[in-house]
Amino acid sequence: MLTHWRIKNFKAWQDTGPIKLAPLTVFFGENSAGKSSLGQLLLALKQSAEADVMQQPLDFGDAHSLIDLGTFAQNLHQGQLSEPLQFELQWRLAQVLALRGIGEQEQVLIDELRLEVSLLADQAQQAQVESICYRGYQHRQELFSVSYCSAQGAELQVQIHQPQADHYSIALTDAGCAPRFYQLAMTEQLDAPFLAVLAVQTQSLLADFHGLAALRAAPQRRYSWAGEAPTGVGRAGESTVAAVLAASAEQRMLQFAAQQPEQPFAQGIAYWLQQMGVASDFSICPAPSDADDYQVLLKNHADACEVNLADLGFGVSQLLPVIVQAFYAQPNSTVWLEQPEIHLHSQVQAGLADMLIAATQARQARQARDVQIIVESHSEHFLNRLQRRIAEGVMSHDDVALYFCSREGAEAKIEALDIDTYGEISNWPENLFGDEMTDIAARAMATVRRKRQQNN
Repeated sequence: MLTHWRIKNFKAWQDTGPIKLAPLTVFFGENSAGKSSLGQLLLALKQSAEADVMQQPLDFGDAHSLIDLGTFAQNLHQGQLSEPLQFELQWRLAQVLALRGIGEQEQVLIDELRLEVSLLADQAQQAQVESICYRGYQHRQELFSVSYCSAQGAELQVQIHQPQADHYSIALTDAGCAPRFYQLAMTEQLDAPFLAVLAVQTQSLLADFHGLAALRAAPQRRYSWAGEAPTGVGRAGESTVAAVLAASAEQRMLQFAAQQPEQPFAQGIAYWLQQMGVASDFSICPAPSDADDYQVLLKNHADACEVNLADLGFGVSQLLPVIVQAFYAQPNSTVWLEQPEIHLHSQVQAGLADMLIAATQARQARQARDVQIIVESHSEHFLNRLQRRIAEGVMSHDDVALYFCSREGAEAKIEALDIDTYGEISNWPENLFGDEMTDIAARAMATVRRKRQQNN
């Protein structure tokens, strides 16, 4: 689970400052305030870690990629080529990790990792690794760090803090060459296996990161499925039906809501569609005359006939990928949802908060799934329901992180919203959801003026 995120010199952000991430994290704010770019960089890291062949340490993609961000130079804040793009990423490990080959210690046990990266443009305006640093923690105490710096490219520096302070270097075989943003350069020392383990941990984290775009795929009358099991519903939700069918074929059972028994995957999706007032029934059935084609059928109320998803309201097709991705993600995954409330009625937007709370608290085989949900939203109804559930004790305020993004000229700014155990926000930003009272007062004054005019 991600616990910390920071970006410098990327798009609208000169410096986000430290961002604490919780099991449920929500970013609110103005349009074009930099909310989406926070997740875009994570998607670029994901596709870089998954690439078979890399020409650059960080892959910003193209038209055929998971995400296409253009060139490295285009992503630098105000085109500042002389300044590095920097980011920090920290995450809690699913289980304690034993690292071998660190100094004289037989093994070092850690439960959290931190990666700090700096990338600088070369003369061709391409990204080159300036520095990489890994830090290992146990119970929030830093135990060691290992770092690479291109300016001192002949060796890695290892700093041990506990149990006994120590410092030593590891010679590199290829000075100044870090192949990817998370891979430390090749070393001459063969008894430092922990270096490869650190890279694998980063790959594993990013493989379990899933981003669902705000603009999701339009509903189809038929969906093809040949038995594959997708890793997620896809960037635009295009693999939603395949994910449900794969989970059903695996006989995956989950607890979809507190105080309820675990149930089959498709049944759990149907439960939330019903709870949110969108559909009273949901099923995926083989389409007539084609063994590999399926159709999604729903009822909008109990006494209605089944209707194909393509014939129902557009909002259902936009909501379905959100629900499926939240519960389909493997345990310890992170899901980034861009404006999940799009095309949804205000009542359904409020229901989203209940569903996402349940997704972070869901259990599988009686074990906590620990799926983290990060949301970009403009929905006041979503926030109101979330505050209510915190006040009711359904979710602890410690498991929620709220942020407000805004612009000051060319600079994006981010402010943490302080929410207490009763769901109250102590530092409510001005115009968080627009100036409602100004509109109400202006409407009342306009009504008075028009009535006076009509009576004269």
